[in-house]
Amino acid sequence: MECIEYENRYKIDKKRLISYYNRIKRQFKDQDQLSLIAKFLLNQSIGSSYNDIYSILLYFKDKIKIEKSLLDFAIEWIRAQKIRLEYKKYLIRAQYPQNNLALAIDDCIFRFFLAIDKYLRTLIKNNIQEYNFSTLYEIFFCPYDTKNLNIEDILLRHMHNVPTHFHGNSRINVNIIILRSALSNLIVKDYEDVLFSRKEEEAMKNKQLNENIKSKSKKEIIYDFKGSLLERMIKTYCISKKQIDPSEIEKAVSQFLSSYLRFGSFYKFAEFKDNMTKCFAEAIICGLTDNKKNQIQKNHLESAISNALMEFNKINYDLKLDGLALKNDLTPILKDIVIHLINTDLNFKK
Repeated sequence: MECIEYENRYKIDKKRLISYYNRIKRQFKDQDQLSLIAKFLLNQSIGSSYNDIYSILLYFKDKIKIEKSLLDFAIEWIRAQKIRLEYKKYLIRAQYPQNNLALAIDDCIFRFFLAIDKYLRTLIKNNIQEYNFSTLYEIFFCPYDTKNLNIEDILLRHMHNVPTHFHGNSRINVNIIILRSALSNLIVKDYEDVLFSRKEEEAMKNKQLNENIKSKSKKEIIYDFKGSLLERMIKTYCISKKQIDPSEIEKAVSQFLSSYLRFGSFYKFAEFKDNMTKCFAEAIICGLTDNKKNQIQKNHLESAISNALMEFNKINYDLKLDGLALKNDLTPILKDIVIHLINTDLNFKK
């Protein structure tokens, strides 16, 4: 009953796998069963190389129960890798106090591998040494892209760590010792990889957050009153002394306001009035030739701009208005200021 529950919990398409193995068998009729199963596993992305898989199958061939087959062994190896995926998904979500590695080992062994141990013992003979199980579990649950699965090296690692224990004639249950020997290093490495990935993810989030803050700061700097077109227009007039068409003045004023005011954003006139007045005056002063700069004082120009805006200021001081509406309302006021300036202070025909 436990075996059925286990197979249902970690279900694989056994029928499809056997059908695929039979196709390989028909294709390579002259090869022995070990070679065929090694090819079959390698094609399922199991194991590190054909030779490693063949050596593992050869070692466990005589240790499989009579009622089971080498193909059953191969299919359980495939199932084990599916279990590994489930275990990795769990580990990615797991949170252990202070990233306790010992707790991670215990938790994963009891959640996943105790049941697996019971199941896989139905596959292997009862009279073999316990280190064989430890070796088997390391092979079955190592990452599928492991570069080296040398059976002799793995056996040497476990041979003296998990001997078979007896008390009188009774064999002592050493399942936990076996699971720890086989899987502790694997669980630790997997969890350390998870912790590293979390740190990388956290670092990326912090980097993105810092970039967003910087980007936002840049946007705040960009969204200021820029009067480059107005400055060039005034400079051209001062040098060429040719009359400026009112449409050009309107275009320059519109560009000045658009550099700050945006359609769909809402502003209070009180919040930007002083800055706008200062920037508008600066753009005009910067466009003047040296002799005209001596005639027009910036503070007087700012005062003239504030006076021209007085009525608009009185009506709209505390209202929150859309950027486009503000631009449309302010353009004619600022345009008249420039026209008045050109016709009076900058009039070269005087």
